[in-house]
Amino acid sequence: MRLHARQVSVMDLMLAGSVRPIDLIVFDCDGVLLDSMPAKIAAFREWVPERYSDYRDAFMQRVMAGFGKSRLHHISSFYEVIVGEAVTESFLIEEVARFTEICEPLCAAAPWRKGSREFVRHCRDAGLPLYVLSGTPQEPLEAMLESTGGTALFDAIIGSPPGKPESMERILSETAAAADHTLFVGDANADHVAALHVGAHFAYLPSEADKPLAPTPTVVNDLRELLV
Repeated sequence: MRLHARQVSVMDLMLAGSVRPIDLIVFDCDGVLLDSMPAKIAAFREWVPERYSDYRDAFMQRVMAGFGKSRLHHISSFYEVIVGEAVTESFLIEEVARFTEICEPLCAAAPWRKGSREFVRHCRDAGLPLYVLSGTPQEPLEAMLESTGGTALFDAIIGSPPGKPESMERILSETAAAADHTLFVGDANADHVAALHVGAHFAYLPSEADKPLAPTPTVVNDLRELLV
């Protein structure tokens, strides 16, 4: 986790049709800050071993429904749930590394999503604490944000593990931010689940990932729509 200490403030945002005071914003990265979802999808398709190519479509259905969870989760579920093959921890680590070799060069070229950099800068200038919380492992996550010039915009960059619900608990504990003054911005069910887990507001920015299962009162196509 990378931290940047600074003075903080409060900001009004438009959520579910009402103006709400927000003390802290937590962003997912892929599909929210960066337009990296096509690269991630291509990487997961390419990762599937050729001997299991018949399982590729079933695997991709699980990936699309489970974006926001770690690559270890997806790869483990491929072998243990879809293929029905028991694998060792060391094997999974090797497979995650193989996926990373495929994925990171593709993601390094991903641009910011329309409006996301401007929204982050606006919130940054207002003094609002800004966190990134991603299912991507820490080092690749930091490298991806560094390549876009985004690292210095955030107070903390948090990858996996642990899962997002546990990390949200930690964020609220360490910042002493109230859940009802915290906003999680995400594009997938795992993001919404993490927000609901702690009682935070959630803003849904649709991407290629399957939409959250529960209703999302705040839906935007550009994060600048949240500005009052």
